[in-house]
Amino acid sequence: MAGGASMIREIMARPQEIAWLPWAVQYFFFIGLACGSIIIAVWLRWREPNKTSRLELAAVSLAVVSGTVAPLALSADLHQPARIWHFYAYFTPWSWMSLGSLFLPLFTLLVVSYFVLLLRNQLRPKTLPFWARWLMFRPAWREETWLRWVALATLVSAASILLYTGREVSILRSQPLWFSLWLPWLLLLTAMQAVSPLLAYWLRQDVQWQPRLARYQAVTLVLLCLSCLGWWVDGSASSSALHQLSTQGMVWWMAGIAFVAMTLLLLVLAGRMSNQRLSANGLLGQCVVALLLCWGVRWMLLMQTQTLPKFNVVANPYVLPLGSEGLLAILGTLGLWIALIIGIRELQHRLMEKKHYG
Repeated sequence: MAGGASMIREIMARPQEIAWLPWAVQYFFFIGLACGSIIIAVWLRWREPNKTSRLELAAVSLAVVSGTVAPLALSADLHQPARIWHFYAYFTPWSWMSLGSLFLPLFTLLVVSYFVLLLRNQLRPKTLPFWARWLMFRPAWREETWLRWVALATLVSAASILLYTGREVSILRSQPLWFSLWLPWLLLLTAMQAVSPLLAYWLRQDVQWQPRLARYQAVTLVLLCLSCLGWWVDGSASSSALHQLSTQGMVWWMAGIAFVAMTLLLLVLAGRMSNQRLSANGLLGQCVVALLLCWGVRWMLLMQTQTLPKFNVVANPYVLPLGSEGLLAILGTLGLWIALIIGIRELQHRLMEKKHYG
């Protein structure tokens, strides 16, 4: 009996808790918009600053708004305020999160400096209220030269943010789908394609910018498609994990179909905007689709991926809560973003001639 006995081993596993909350999605969403706006602004500053100052100011304004909301969302995702202090008190240069604690404040400071310099460069003294006269103080240096170099420094800082944000995810081996150098490019390009329609709607009364912005969006969408294709065929472990998503349920099938549909729709709208001027409602619809594509990709990559099994065959279910760790966080940060856009447009409206804003 003893010789014929067999041993039965049972391995028990339980679902793992979600580590990153929707606050992280909001951070990746808004910081992508901020960095994408800076890339466009600096391109305009170094190429033809005298002809595109209005578009450059709109791009930097969008960067200021998005770059303000993003750190707030990130600090909420840390759960404990003391963790922010620990990044500085116990600095670890081999940690991407510790490096980010330096990169992010520097980026915010440079974006605000870029905005102030650009704004005062376009002010008209006769239209300024008394509380804003200090902006017209003229130091003994060439303002145009400083603008170019501050813009370049902001671009370098944006590159550091993109590197930190992308590597914070793509360095994790426990999630094969994340462990890929294609992921930072995907996050950047999905954000940049949303910046162009946002700027077009921001300057909806200046329809002459629409063809230029349509070209920017079309190029970004084409690069996005090429990056997705490269990720699919590169043969890495991350690419294999991407192929296996078709076996993980209907959610991933629907997400893939929605991604393809929205990309094609945005390409069509960009082509139409380059030939015909879109109305305000058309631009608003284009913004909504572009933002949904940008935000949806981040939700699927950062949240839905956490539900996949990592070290066992047990899925990790997630239900979006309605409170501050779920739907309220999403709506709250989006509402703050919209409120800051309204505020910064009103500030520019008060400082400049009213005919430029509507």
